[in-house]
Amino acid sequence: MTCFADILISPIFLGVLGVSAVAAFVMVWMLKFQRFSAKPYYAMAFVALIWTLIVVGAEAASDDFTCQYRFAISAWLGNATVPVAWCFFIFGYIDNAPWVAKRWVYAVPAVITATVFALAATNQWHHLVYADGTGMWPGQDHVTYVHGPGFYVIIATLYSFVMATLWCLLRAFTRSRFSAWPFLGVLVAVTITPLVTNAAYVMFGFTIFGLDPTAFMFTFAVVAFSSLLVTNKTLDMATVGPSILFDTMSEPVVLIDRTYNIVQMNSAAKRSGLHDGSGHLLKEVLKNIERSNTSEEVENLEISDRFYEPRIQEVASPLDPARAILGWSITFVDITDRIAISAELERAVEAADQANEAKDEFVSVVSHEMRTPLTSLTGGLALALSDRFGDVSAPLKSLLEIAHRNGRRLSRLVDNILLAQKIDIGALPLDTKRVDLGGLLHESLEENKMFASTRGVRFVTKKNDTTAFIVGDAFALRQIVDNLVSNAIKFSKENGVVEGALMIDNGRARLSIKDSGRGIPEGMESQVFGHFEQVKSSGQSSTQGSGLGLHISKKLAQQMSGDVFYDSEVGVGSTFHVEFALVDEGDTEPAQLAG
Repeated sequence: MTCFADILISPIFLGVLGVSAVAAFVMVWMLKFQRFSAKPYYAMAFVALIWTLIVVGAEAASDDFTCQYRFAISAWLGNATVPVAWCFFIFGYIDNAPWVAKRWVYAVPAVITATVFALAATNQWHHLVYADGTGMWPGQDHVTYVHGPGFYVIIATLYSFVMATLWCLLRAFTRSRFSAWPFLGVLVAVTITPLVTNAAYVMFGFTIFGLDPTAFMFTFAVVAFSSLLVTNKTLDMATVGPSILFDTMSEPVVLIDRTYNIVQMNSAAKRSGLHDGSGHLLKEVLKNIERSNTSEEVENLEISDRFYEPRIQEVASPLDPARAILGWSITFVDITDRIAISAELERAVEAADQANEAKDEFVSVVSHEMRTPLTSLTGGLALALSDRFGDVSAPLKSLLEIAHRNGRRLSRLVDNILLAQKIDIGALPLDTKRVDLGGLLHESLEENKMFASTRGVRFVTKKNDTTAFIVGDAFALRQIVDNLVSNAIKFSKENGVVEGALMIDNGRARLSIKDSGRGIPEGMESQVFGHFEQVKSSGQSSTQGSGLGLHISKKLAQQMSGDVFYDSEVGVGSTFHVEFALVDEGDTEPAQLAG
């Protein structure tokens, strides 16, 4: 304590303590609030610097030989630690060297420091660090050190770490972007400044307050580096990330300031030839900016046989985000492939439409051409079966009946095809007269009794409303009801029941036909009411029919401002409904419907 008692009021020591306090504050703040690689070595180097600075300051403030000598020996704890810890920090921070994170590497600075300090502390027995000539001569207030061979061995060892640090930084120059060079240059300066001052001290006797200036220079350099580490964003992911993303985007991006000058382009924009120096592209871009400002549609640009869609985004001023802008960010999305695909799709749709028209025309021609010979065929067969030309033997009559029945089936198919075509193109005119829906249901059930009996199906009529007047075409309405009844018979089980019902509710008439079939799975509406389609259920073979009946029924109902829909439960059966608006019985001039 005797040595410290004499220096506590020294201005030199108090100044050094002030500098050390600032350095300690910077270190604690950095360790707590900043995130960077190799932080333990940064802390190790900083602590060693502060220790060295305090001890060197104490040596400068003391005027006693013994105290100065002890402080000089103590300074080796910091002098030996700083270059090793700083070297490992640079390798971890700049080079991301994985070896610096290994546990045994953390012991290296401690081992080197302990070895150096032990050599210095035992100098009085071997005089390898400071030779016999070391002393405070008359008229001097500082010790004059005569360096022994051990001193130069220590300095050479520590210099090897400094040189390794410089090698790491110089290698970083060769692989880094030009924008990182100033930051790397500061690190080189921080590393080389104490090296130069120490060399000046060893070779030329340069001192500060008569002492080794290395600790002072390195402390100021590291404090300066710490402030740079806070403000510099070279290794900050939050800053570097967007910059890298901007430059590596596959889409060309151009930044234009509010004076309409291109200030930056990413690599994709440069490669695409967006701006060749002629100013042509800039003029086109400016036109699009003006269109975007007036909410007009932005035009696509053609550049080098590629088509781009400019997506313009205003960049607001931080000082006045609601009003002023700094400029525009324009992303050019390459839509060449999309345009080509759209063109192919348009051609495919056009070809499909043409094929569909050709199909419809073919079906129409074939149907018309078949109608006349079928009429003659069925008429001749009916005449032959009427016995007007004499009796027909039983075997022949059976064959004639089969031919007549199938001829009528084929005639109905042709009629349905022609009818569906007329409905689809809106060429079927329909009457708008009052029709009794209940009467149509009764007639259809009566006329389909024979068909039902051949299938083992019986009819049941619910005791609901029996009369319901609507507006429509009587023939088309009867066709709808007949389709629903015949479908219910075909899809019902043997010995099943088909139930007809008529209900009036809220000014609407609903005719319902319920079968006792297997039901229809959910989500099959488009197939139920589609062209030439039938729903096939497991265990149930496809029924005879063209698959046009329900399509025609729904279209006819919609043309008369009604609708056909169904409820179904698999395993129970289906109920088809046809619904229209009700009219009063006394109406003699019903309103015309859109047909």
